[in-house]
Amino acid sequence: MMDRPSRKQKMEAPSISPIHSLPSDCISHMISLASPRDACMFALASTRFRSVVDTDNTWQLFLPTDIDSILSRAVNPVLFSSKKDLLVKLCNQHVLIDGGNMSFGLDKSSGKKCYMLSATQLDISFADEPNTHWRWISPPDSRFSNVAEKMGDCQLYIHGRINRKGLSPKTMYGAYLIYKMIETSSDDGPLVLQITLDTSVTTNGHISNNTAHLKTMLDDVIETFRTWQDPIHGAPPKERRDGWMEVEIGEFYNENEDDGEVEIRLKEKDTQYWKGLIVQGLEIRPKN
Repeated sequence: MMDRPSRKQKMEAPSISPIHSLPSDCISHMISLASPRDACMFALASTRFRSVVDTDNTWQLFLPTDIDSILSRAVNPVLFSSKKDLLVKLCNQHVLIDGGNMSFGLDKSSGKKCYMLSATQLDISFADEPNTHWRWISPPDSRFSNVAEKMGDCQLYIHGRINRKGLSPKTMYGAYLIYKMIETSSDDGPLVLQITLDTSVTTNGHISNNTAHLKTMLDDVIETFRTWQDPIHGAPPKERRDGWMEVEIGEFYNENEDDGEVEIRLKEKDTQYWKGLIVQGLEIRPKN
C-alpha cells in the first residue's frame, strides 16, 4: 500500500494556474487591456508573465497605432532599444514635432496621447505687433524655442485648436494653459490682485464654458483666492514640476478618432493694465 502524501508535501506540490497555459498572444492581449504600470506589476507575478511582458509584441499594444507616423514628424530622431524603452521615453519626456511648434508624449498612467501647442501655434490677440503688446523670448526652461510675453495694455485673448483624429479615442481630456507670471515694478501700473478668464472648449458642436484664474505674484502673501476650490469659481492654478504654472481651461470627451477640431478659447474677463504674463502654450492631456 502506497503512503498518502503528507500535508506538507501537498502544500509544496507545484500548481499551474489555467491562465499560465494560455498562448502568449492571449496573455499579451489581456495585459494590454490594463495600463503600462500594471504590465510591470504582472511581470513580477511569475516568470511566465515576465516572458510575455518583456516582448516587443506586448509593449507595441500600449503604443498608439499611428506612432510611426507621429515619430516621423519629430524634429530630432527618437532613438530607442525596444518598444518598452520607447514608451518609457515618451512617458517621461515630450518629443518636439512639426518643426518644434508642438510636442508629443504619452500619459504615464494610461499610455494615451498628450500634446502641447506652443505659443507660436496659438492665436494671441495683438501678438502680431512685435514689441508693442507682446514680445517673443527664449527662456532656457521652456520646452519650445519661443514663448510669448505680455508687454502692454491689451485684453488677453488666446485661441488654439487641435485635430480630434490625433487624440486617443474614448478618452476624457483636459486643456491647460502653461504660463508664468514675472514680477514687474510699481511704475508699470497698479498691482493686479486677480486675473479672471472666461474660457470655453468646443468639440463636435458642444461648447463647455468655464472660469479660470491666473496666479499673480501676491497670491502667496495675501491668499486672495481661497474660494478657488469652489467648482463654481474654477480650478486654482498649480505649479508644475518643470517650474511653470498651469491652470485648467476646460475638458472634453473624445469619443472616436473622427475628423474635426477641438477649439480652446480663453479671454480676460475685465480688461486691466498689466504685464508680465509669459505663455508657453496649451497642453491637452488625459484626465486621470
